[in-house]
Amino acid sequence: MTTQEIAPPSRAQDVPVQNRILIFAGVVLGANLQVLDTTMATVAMPRIQGTLSATQDEIAWVLAAYLIAVAIFMPLQGALAQLLGRRRLFLITTVGFCVASVFTGSSDSLQEIVIYRFLQGVFASPLVPISQSFVFDAFPPEERGKAMGWWSLGVMVGTVLGPALGGYLAEFHSWRWAFYINVPLGVVAFGLIYAFAPRQDQRPGLQPFGLTGYLLLAVGLVSIQIVLSRGERMDWFSAPQIVGATILAAATVYLFVVHSAYSTRPFISRRVLGDRNFMLGLMCLFMSGFQWLAFLALISPYLQSLAGYPVFLAGLVMVPQAAGNATGSMLGGRLVGRVHPITLMICGAMALAWANWQMSLLTPEIDRMIFYSAVFAHGLGIGLYFVPLTVITFSTLPRRHRDVGTGLFSVARNFGSSVGVSLVVTYVVRESQANRNVLRDYVSPLNETLRHVYLPDLWNFSEAAGAAALELELKRQAAAVAYNDDFLWLGVASLALLPMLAFMRLPARGKV
Repeated sequence: MTTQEIAPPSRAQDVPVQNRILIFAGVVLGANLQVLDTTMATVAMPRIQGTLSATQDEIAWVLAAYLIAVAIFMPLQGALAQLLGRRRLFLITTVGFCVASVFTGSSDSLQEIVIYRFLQGVFASPLVPISQSFVFDAFPPEERGKAMGWWSLGVMVGTVLGPALGGYLAEFHSWRWAFYINVPLGVVAFGLIYAFAPRQDQRPGLQPFGLTGYLLLAVGLVSIQIVLSRGERMDWFSAPQIVGATILAAATVYLFVVHSAYSTRPFISRRVLGDRNFMLGLMCLFMSGFQWLAFLALISPYLQSLAGYPVFLAGLVMVPQAAGNATGSMLGGRLVGRVHPITLMICGAMALAWANWQMSLLTPEIDRMIFYSAVFAHGLGIGLYFVPLTVITFSTLPRRHRDVGTGLFSVARNFGSSVGVSLVVTYVVRESQANRNVLRDYVSPLNETLRHVYLPDLWNFSEAAGAAALELELKRQAAAVAYNDDFLWLGVASLALLPMLAFMRLPARGKV
């Protein structure tokens, strides 16, 4: 990509007011295709594993193939939008995603489903960044904050409903419907964009393509994704494959940075990489993505494994999170033009820190009022933080670089989420085992203290069933402590969002 001017996308004033809502609905639905598919497939994975008679290590490639495809093709979104036009790219990827979903749902072998999940990732990768570009250009600057608030809310709906819907389909119908359901949603999204999105940007002029930079970035991102998705299963750096992938990631990312700085044809324009607001926004988004999905990744197993919630109910319990996000997104969208964006982002980060602190104090016998308050506050914090962050990040980036910017924006959030989930899951597994070893030293028939403490008859040391029940409770309490520590660390990470905000420039009035 170069800094040369390309045919500009349609301006907000070129889009009829009555069409903006329909375009907005179409692109939000398109973005939700990716979000829903990811969350529903994750919940349905145990059923897929049983149907295909796959091992735990083999079934992990079903998710890994999708994430690797997204890592490879998401950075291409800007170049493809310039080549094909934003509208045409959205339509092509929506059709391709729906076709790949049908083939995934009808797969009868592990090899087939891995291949088709990879294709799903290929076509899903542009959907979220394209939808953001559409929203930015369909609404004038004074309405973008409100529009991005509603966009954030719309995408969060898919995040919250995905686990519940995936659990319902897998439990009461078939895991295949977790993929088939993409088709009617895709048809509606296709129809709305085909009928109402402006066509002026369908055939912009072709621009030189920085192939070397793209290959370096793609190899680096894929290597990082392999480390994150396979590291925990392979015991991290004790496995030569993980060590090799880490070295390759570090080398290619370094070469990409050098190439971008000195090449006459960089993959990403130096104008983009030199925009302070944009680069700081990517770092903030990486850290908020770390915080956002890691919290959700901890809540579901906590409720299921420690509090005894079924899969479907564990998904429904997250409704307060959606309500909090709706409130935060709407407040952020309405206030971003009246209140300093940094102030809103500070409030959002503080809400995230408070929510994680409350979760770090919970026990498996959950106090529902505290739990619902914490989950609501977490959603509120995400909404208050994300909306002004999105607006201020793109406020100083020229329109001709917006498609590139939204692609990088999604890459930053995806990798922040991957890093967050990988770290918190690894911490829970390792700390649960460590806590269990410590507690086992105290829970023993040789411990004189226990002789003077009343224990339920179920925990009778002298019977095999009692010893097994006590060991199960020991495992449960050890895991609970590990989860509490994980939430506490997430609270600290929430506060780490604050320092970089001091370096962001407030855009000129009327640009937010």
